[in-house]
Amino acid sequence: MQLGYRIAKKEEVGLYQADLVQISYWKRFGPDLNEIKEMAARCRNGGIRFVIHPVFTMLSETRPAPREENLEELLLLAELADLGLIVHDEVGPGGSRLSEEGLAAYGETLAQLRAYCPVSIENASNTSDIDWFWDQFDGTVTVDLGHFESSDIDSIAKMKSLPPAIVDRVDYVHIHRKNGDHGGILDHWPLTEDCAELAALKVLVRRKPQLAAILEVNEMEEVGGNLQMLSQVRDKLGDPGLS
Repeated sequence: MQLGYRIAKKEEVGLYQADLVQISYWKRFGPDLNEIKEMAARCRNGGIRFVIHPVFTMLSETRPAPREENLEELLLLAELADLGLIVHDEVGPGGSRLSEEGLAAYGETLAQLRAYCPVSIENASNTSDIDWFWDQFDGTVTVDLGHFESSDIDSIAKMKSLPPAIVDRVDYVHIHRKNGDHGGILDHWPLTEDCAELAALKVLVRRKPQLAAILEVNEMEEVGGNLQMLSQVRDKLGDPGLS
């Protein structure tokens, strides 16, 4: 298991020792594209491996002008990416499954991005229906444990029951804790030793050791301690005497 953490400011590049970082691009707020370019350059210059995670740039957009704008943005990020992109699953109006047109648009965009770099699909928009969404597309997936918990899904049970075909596709895990309102969301809190998300990670890593766990914790000052916690988990899971 490799360990990483999320960054959204150039000053956070190299702030903690890790195997990789995730550059998050929220579009509506946070770093703009020029700052993303600078963070990517700092990572490359520092020998730091990284993925890029666009959050609000929709792959399934079907309106011609917004679709062209989104595609231009996503292709720029794909060209910048080192290890690849992590994108969200997407939904239709009211949170429903994508329409046939929307699903086709998502697939077309995904194919164009994958011509430049690997792209992994994360559960975020409709986590309760994520197995269906993952089944629509090939390639790797990103399991977000905090999103399962915030969707009232037992993350430990989910990691135990995740179909082997999906487990084989897991490249990344987003890990953070559900702990009540957190600026309009329920998760992205720092981990604790006894939190469900950490226990769920242990279950998944036993099933698929070759993955990268990426901390998505809003409190950057807590990242160092959380990375140490994950490092201890990695050490214990790597012990051949572990039952």
